[in-house]
Amino acid sequence: MFRTLQKYPLRHRLRIAFAVMIIVSVLTVGWTTYYISAQVVQNNALKLSQDTLNKSSQAFDEKLKHVAVSLMTLVISTSYENTMKDVVTGDSSNYFTHFGALQTPFMQLKLNEQLLHSVLLTTPIGDFYPADVPRTEFRFKDTSMYDRIREERHAIWIEGHKDPFFAGEVPVVSLVISAISSLYIPDSYIIVNLKEDGLWHFLTDNISDWREGVTMLKEDGSPLFVQKPYKYADMLKEPEFQEQLKSGEQGAFDYDWNGNTYLANFVKSSVDDKWTYVSVKPTDELLSQATGIKWATLIVTVLCIVLGFFISNGLSTLLAKPLTKLQLLMRRAGENDLTVRFETDGNDEVTQVGRQFNRMLEQIGQLIEVNRRVEKDKHKAEIKALQAQIDPHFLYNTLNTIYWKTKLKKSDEVGEMVMSLSRMFQLGLNGGKELTTIKKELFHVEQYLSLQQRCYENLFEYRIEAPNDESIQQHPILKVLLQPLVENAILHGFKNKQAGGLIVIRLEQDDDRLVFTISDNGHGMDKETLQNIRRAAESSDSYALHNIVERLKLYYENEAAFSIDSVPGEGTTVTLTIPWYGGGEEDGVIGN
Repeated sequence: MFRTLQKYPLRHRLRIAFAVMIIVSVLTVGWTTYYISAQVVQNNALKLSQDTLNKSSQAFDEKLKHVAVSLMTLVISTSYENTMKDVVTGDSSNYFTHFGALQTPFMQLKLNEQLLHSVLLTTPIGDFYPADVPRTEFRFKDTSMYDRIREERHAIWIEGHKDPFFAGEVPVVSLVISAISSLYIPDSYIIVNLKEDGLWHFLTDNISDWREGVTMLKEDGSPLFVQKPYKYADMLKEPEFQEQLKSGEQGAFDYDWNGNTYLANFVKSSVDDKWTYVSVKPTDELLSQATGIKWATLIVTVLCIVLGFFISNGLSTLLAKPLTKLQLLMRRAGENDLTVRFETDGNDEVTQVGRQFNRMLEQIGQLIEVNRRVEKDKHKAEIKALQAQIDPHFLYNTLNTIYWKTKLKKSDEVGEMVMSLSRMFQLGLNGGKELTTIKKELFHVEQYLSLQQRCYENLFEYRIEAPNDESIQQHPILKVLLQPLVENAILHGFKNKQAGGLIVIRLEQDDDRLVFTISDNGHGMDKETLQNIRRAAESSDSYALHNIVERLKLYYENEAAFSIDSVPGEGTTVTLTIPWYGGGEEDGVIGN
């Protein structure tokens, strides 16, 4: 073929070459555009579906947690405390007096939580409940709820069922918790019933167009909302589908069912780890935009090829040389070499195109730089958002401890706890600055440990060992790095322990690095659990550890290190290494 082309004049050869170049270029650009666009659309659709389910599950979990917090309006009321005193002594003579007095906190509880259907306080001296809800004669001790809370010995959530305690058998989801008081309360429980229908609408309203695609499953794969039929219930019962749901805390997978492919997203509930949020949607609906891009790309490609044949004849001779040069530059630009520029002394159309090409490359370079900065700022904003989260359980336990110490007239301890809490928040906020000093960071974690010692009396002791070197003490460091690690040691390392815990925080200088070690003598972890924790720190499954790892990468890049080691029965050690810059504060970065 090439020998045959050599018989034609150069102009014709260039014309043919130019036409072929147009066809190849358009096809290449069209297919690349479609492939990249389809991948972006598909990835965005998958991420959006998971993010949507995550936000809905978080909103639903927070709603359930808010119910538990709302119970404090009942627990801190004077009428409730007086009732508990008679429960302790077994005095039932004032039953009706207590019954009437408890109506006010019951009413406040219903006003605070619109989804509340009923509440029952069952005690050895009698049952107490809102007077406006008709009561049945069914006893709490005759239900499986009683057996479950006696066995698990902590607050439990009961899946959708018909309420047996109040007339009407309304479908509810129940929270069962032991009665709370400063005194020991024998065999007394609070049962809070939430309307199943209201909870269903609260969940589905958070994912508007997926009303038929979301549900909640129990550990055995059965639905949590028993009164709400699920569109894909038969799919969820299949063993292969159930196995996929057990693959992790959250995730997504494709599933073939009845000749169609579906995208299933799932995430475990933070309220009850036996519950799983599941959303199912046909893959075709999620990727409909990719299909549109495919056809649009095909049509545009065909039009460009046809147009190329018409214009190649008139422009081949005139533009052959500069166009060939421009094509080579475009090819290099397509290979991510954005430094290329079209240079010529002419002023024809190709030259103008070359100048526009140069301008486009400059704009692309600027856009890439802008996008890099935006992504970096977004990353910083996400880290700050995670950093700003306050553990509600820690704050609740601290305030609750302060409250009861106030009741016990321990004003000195109350004052110390309030000052520690104040100092901790002041150091944590740090005037909105990301960096603090090692001295302030150690003081911050010391205030946290002091508060936790008050909340968990006799559970643990701690030591902080650091060089008394001013250049090290004033060395800049990211704030709130140590507190989450200490918190994990207390919550997980000393779980189910009553006493004997020890936490040691040690700072050492190793040449051009500063090494922090946080050690505890808790339960420790086996190899499999340790590997899971390490993987969670690198992914987003553990936001506290992942937050620390991401912040270290952002500010120190490859100069910082984070590792976890553990021995079952002996304890866990976390090592945090940051670069040593010679000490001293950075102007305008470290807060006062």
